[in-house]
Amino acid sequence: MKSTHNRAVLSVLCSLPFLLSLSPSKIFASDGMDSWEFHIAPYAWLAGQEGTVATLPGLPPADIDISFSDDILGNINGALMLVGEARKGSFGFSMDVAYTDIESDAATAGQYFTTLTSRTKTWMVSAGGFYRFFEKEQSFLDGLAGVRYWSIDSDLTLSGGPLGTYAIDNSEDWFDPIVGIKGLTRIGASKFFVSGFFIIGGFGAGSDLMWDANLNLGYQWTETFSTTFGYRYLDVDYEKDDFLYDVSQDGIMLGLSWRF
Repeated sequence: MKSTHNRAVLSVLCSLPFLLSLSPSKIFASDGMDSWEFHIAPYAWLAGQEGTVATLPGLPPADIDISFSDDILGNINGALMLVGEARKGSFGFSMDVAYTDIESDAATAGQYFTTLTSRTKTWMVSAGGFYRFFEKEQSFLDGLAGVRYWSIDSDLTLSGGPLGTYAIDNSEDWFDPIVGIKGLTRIGASKFFVSGFFIIGGFGAGSDLMWDANLNLGYQWTETFSTTFGYRYLDVDYEKDDFLYDVSQDGIMLGLSWRF
């Protein structure tokens, strides 16, 4: 089991931050409601990772603990993250694609091996629709529903002992239904705004439970370009047969946004 403050994989930044792609100057405009509005936003999630991963029977689950403040950047082999959104009136849809490749080494307390190397490649693809059920002055709140696809490739390598090197790997993929809310409000008459979302899913259909929360402070530089700085926490608990992925991720999130 993970501790209460699990630190998570860096999906240097992962999934369904629909809000990172939103431009407040356009959001609160009264015209253009009959035309489509599009946003695209690359983002980074500088997170740590903590949790438990198991791949094959006969071997104990491996504990993963990567601290963002200490060594997360040195453990990232690759990351790609991008979110896009299209909206017309009160209805819209979003897609979020996030890929991360994280590797870490840890000492093991055993006589046969001294080092455990864990490498996890993760794809998270989230897609869904949303409906704007509240909008007043410079604030709005949306309800959303959709699905999140997970693909986890987990490699564990034991080395540094009299038995040489022993490597095992396993791949697993599944779908989680998701529901949630997202919202935004501008801070007074300034160009600053606050945005955030809360998503929950899985419900035993894929993961036992998954939840994802984010809060951002943003700044609107021009009518079409904005940036965000925030914090995100993601927790997922999935288990099937001999595969266990009980991991949380949390850390700083940075985003860029273009509207057209």
